[in-house]
Amino acid sequence: MPGALAGVRRLLLISGDTPGQRVAQHTAVIEAATLAGVERLVYTSILKADTTTNPLAPEHKATEEVLAASGLTHTVLRNGWYTENYTDQLPQYLGSGTILGATGGSKVSAATRADYAAAAVAALTREEDGNAVYELGGTAFTFDELAETVTEVTGTTVVHRDLSAAELASALENVGLDAGTAGFVAALDHSIAIGELATDSDDLSRLIGRPSTPLRDAVRAARA
Repeated sequence: MPGALAGVRRLLLISGDTPGQRVAQHTAVIEAATLAGVERLVYTSILKADTTTNPLAPEHKATEEVLAASGLTHTVLRNGWYTENYTDQLPQYLGSGTILGATGGSKVSAATRADYAAAAVAALTREEDGNAVYELGGTAFTFDELAETVTEVTGTTVVHRDLSAAELASALENVGLDAGTAGFVAALDHSIAIGELATDSDDLSRLIGRPSTPLRDAVRAARA
């Protein structure tokens, strides 16, 4: 891998998609980048990686620790949730008329993949001294607001049903998910419920030089 990175000044490391293997994969890239003389590595982490109980966070936190120990100059982009986590489910929402969740009315600072991509480009190209960490998230919304927006954009009434994490896991099992996956999804919603996927940071809008994409626009694009 160091040979593949020869001549690279700035490197974007997008986190891997295979849980359980990501720390080793990321470490291999970080070590290779160090050997190749990469000047700055930009890594896509998760919101509040150093404090969150989100079940996806431990590998991101470990990767950030590897980066810190490497001596490589780096930028950490702690991405919040993707709006597409919800807009990709639009057919299910419209088919059932319901959005199930276990968020307790808390907000999620989601942003579109395009917004996070623009932030990554900005982080790669900006001149910056030393290491940097950005907490990234869009304008926060509740699941009630998500349901209201879907209803408004599509003309089909969709309501939000807020359940406990245990009730959500049971409901997901009833529609075919295995117990492990259902529990994992419920744990993600619990992370929202305790405020771990909401942020007051304006880092995203500052990096991309504009407001994040409004939820209504994202739903409208998904509908189209």
